[in-house]
Amino acid sequence: MNEMGRMLNTKAVPLPVSGPVGMQARNSGSVATALPGWGIGSAAKVASPLESAERDSFRKLAFRAGVGLLFVMVAVLPELLTTILHVNTYILYIVAPPAIFGAVFTGGLGRTLRHRPGQLWLGLFCCMMISVPFSSWVGDSVHALKSYAEFSFPLLFIIGGLTLNFREVRSTFYAIGAGGLIVIVAARFFATEASGRIDMEQASGMIGNSNDLASHLILVLPFLLFIAMDRRRAALIRYSMIVPALYAFWVILGTASRGAVIAMAVSFLFVLFRGSARQRMAALVVGAILVVAIPVLLRGNAADRLASLFGNDHEEAKESGEARSYLLKQSLIYTAQHPLFGIGLGQFPNYEGGHSVAEGKIGNWHETHNAFTEVSSECGIPAFIFFVLGIGSALSSVNRTYKKARLGGYAEIANASFCYLLSMVGYMVSITFLSNAFRFYLPAMIGLAIALSAAAEREMSASLRPGPVGAPGSAGLVPARTRMART
Repeated sequence: MNEMGRMLNTKAVPLPVSGPVGMQARNSGSVATALPGWGIGSAAKVASPLESAERDSFRKLAFRAGVGLLFVMVAVLPELLTTILHVNTYILYIVAPPAIFGAVFTGGLGRTLRHRPGQLWLGLFCCMMISVPFSSWVGDSVHALKSYAEFSFPLLFIIGGLTLNFREVRSTFYAIGAGGLIVIVAARFFATEASGRIDMEQASGMIGNSNDLASHLILVLPFLLFIAMDRRRAALIRYSMIVPALYAFWVILGTASRGAVIAMAVSFLFVLFRGSARQRMAALVVGAILVVAIPVLLRGNAADRLASLFGNDHEEAKESGEARSYLLKQSLIYTAQHPLFGIGLGQFPNYEGGHSVAEGKIGNWHETHNAFTEVSSECGIPAFIFFVLGIGSALSSVNRTYKKARLGGYAEIANASFCYLLSMVGYMVSITFLSNAFRFYLPAMIGLAIALSAAAEREMSASLRPGPVGAPGSAGLVPARTRMART
């Protein structure tokens, strides 16, 4: 018995396992993982901090609250519920606190800041804070910073720090897609065309404007595409995404947003250059349908306004273009005049209007209508640098994941990466004509890039896929959770 006790208390020594099983053991950090049922299991494996966090029940609860928060914000649910019920439900204050506390107390902040996109976006937020004391209207900038810090900025850490495996990434994609469906359905019932353009001003302040509504739909549509490509789902669920997607396209065109049309054109080119053969074929089919349907379905002011992109005269579109050119020029002038700290967060309309009146002119009193110069003119060139590098770093990390997943044959990871890139490409083009730099979209998408890249890397490293999908003679052990359909 004494001898047996000494044997049981002896520190486990890794076995020299070779071959595919040994490779899996080395990737997982434990022989016991590769040799289930040998009776040497848990003693040989020490859980990593990430694995412990993945199993932490509080972290899981916080993740679910974070997914709920993201869904509520994408669906603009607070505004829609207020419109329907005529009472403020304060739903954000129900789902946000547990998500934020979870990100703080389960290590979500540190996990997010291990990645360059998170570090760069934190740098942007620091520049925003530093610019406030130098604002042309400090009190109003404090309010703008508080609004951004309350619900928008935390999404960076909620999504980037609480989403730890690809199953949770999938849930996050579904939450965005579901939120997009709510908006599409809401557009069916609350959209109006009082000015000849589709808008939702009677139901929402955030996406009530025609241009904002179109940009929002461009962001969420690729997540409906992800659901449609998910072969884990029943065919009925997948094909049911077609009707709302087509209606969303019609709404985007009905908004007569020229920036949105340019964004759709760029997205179309992105699919042709970066998509798989099936994705390119699908894009060509959808493009052909839209080319045929637009002249039939789109008439009146919306059609005339969009035709101005191709040289047709449209008085309102011409005036809008001139105003945007003026605002862009002024934002560049203010950037040059206040290069370090800008004129103050959220202060471009007030600053431009006030100075114009002081000079005896009629002020425009509008935002910059360009997200990039919005950042540079209001918070300074350092903030602009962090803004651009943060977005570029997120896109670069997901693009690397996309390339690796396609080469390795991980179809679902490749599909998720492709849909993310498609969403961001369209959205970034659209906000080149909008002042949406400080809304919740970008912190959420930067956090999603961190979660997607990190979870995909873990998923691919843990599996034993030897080559590209469909490679002749490919063979090997593939865990069930990573055996994915061909793209």
